[in-house]
Amino acid sequence: MPQQIHLTTRFEPHEERTFRHVPFEVPEGIDQIHISIAYNNRIGSSPMVTGGNTLDIGLFDEEGIESGGPGLRGWSGSERTEITIDSAWATPPYRSGSIGSGTWNLLFGAYKVDQHGLDISVTVSFDTGIKPPTVPPWPDLGVLRRVSLPPAEPGWYRGDLHMHTVYSDGDSYPHEVAAIAYAIGLDFYGITDHNRARSPIDLVPQGDGWPVLGPGVEVTTYAGHFNVWGTDGWYDFRTPTAAGIQAAVDAARAEGGLVSLNHPKPYGPPWEFPEVSGFDTIEPWNGWWGRLNNLSTAFWADALHQSTPDSWPVGIGGSDTHKNQQRGEAANPLSQATMGFPTLWIQTDETLSPQSIIKAIRGGRCFISESPAGPQLYARREGDEMVVRIVGGEGDALLEIGPHGCLGAGAIQGPDVTRRWSIQHVLDDDVPFLRFELHTPTGGIRALSNPVWLR
Repeated sequence: MPQQIHLTTRFEPHEERTFRHVPFEVPEGIDQIHISIAYNNRIGSSPMVTGGNTLDIGLFDEEGIESGGPGLRGWSGSERTEITIDSAWATPPYRSGSIGSGTWNLLFGAYKVDQHGLDISVTVSFDTGIKPPTVPPWPDLGVLRRVSLPPAEPGWYRGDLHMHTVYSDGDSYPHEVAAIAYAIGLDFYGITDHNRARSPIDLVPQGDGWPVLGPGVEVTTYAGHFNVWGTDGWYDFRTPTAAGIQAAVDAARAEGGLVSLNHPKPYGPPWEFPEVSGFDTIEPWNGWWGRLNNLSTAFWADALHQSTPDSWPVGIGGSDTHKNQQRGEAANPLSQATMGFPTLWIQTDETLSPQSIIKAIRGGRCFISESPAGPQLYARREGDEMVVRIVGGEGDALLEIGPHGCLGAGAIQGPDVTRRWSIQHVLDDDVPFLRFELHTPTGGIRALSNPVWLR
């Protein structure tokens, strides 16, 4: 009979959205730990579901619980109640490896607590001999089919930088995500698992025609979420206050990360601390357009209104895909997100790489379109003229937008249209930037440009 430890703890209703570390001792010479967790009145994690308890779960090993430290073994949120850590394998999203003796800590987050409280019981078992799960086979590029898409302008690439795998709350392994990204025609993709303790870099095929991976992490707090690309660490999500989140943003920026404020809209979840600063980008388009993205775009537009040409949040889009095996559809914005809807288009003259992708985004050389095959919206200034090219937007309307609202609109009457017009009138009015939106006749949005700064 394997050695076992039994633990209990309880959260009261007033302790909702707080964290607690629950320590336990691991003896020497252990090769496997299995943790089983049970709690009362369990409900799903969707913010639209109430009336019960939702427990988020993470684990720190003997190296400690310090912010950004090496002790984080994994964070599964509310997805897992059975966790195995083995010296050779681990339940995703947890890290395998040597199991050191000493004090380990379960991390419990009381995301939802009902009126009766949240009672938790834990059984920790050592050396149970549990076998590793079966992992789907690695994809073979030689047998995959890639969709044919309308060509982009030279130096422009399609991608989707916001998605999840089994290493948080997704349903696909990273290498399966890579195969889907290839098949739908993406040139690059990002994996941003929630509070992940393991980088996806060694979990996906790379080179030889594969899309470029932009590894990232979605820092998931109880006051909002933000993505970080370009670093390899984790950032503290356990203090959902303005000061705590600011410290995490500052830590990511100090390590050179590209930091993005995610889905600032109801049920996004929303962003609760507008005083937190330091975001390089804002996500005005997350998932299907009809999923309240008009409110995210308004949030971004307000931030642009308060910006300068030297410091402004670049607008980016991402699908936030979790369930690749449950494809959704635009006609039902409450259905599952689908990879590439929307698509982020970036421009670089360099070889496509994680570094050149981040550089292009920092420079604002990007736009958002509804899908990999969706309309292309290129906007630039040439002297005293504004030049906008729209590919695949016939029958839609192009809106010209300044910091105070719409300055003009016109129908797109062709499959590939380039418009040029003098901007002297907006220069005379001291308008700092123009940006563009492509609207359908029924009010939906098919593409968003970033600002073209005029001064």
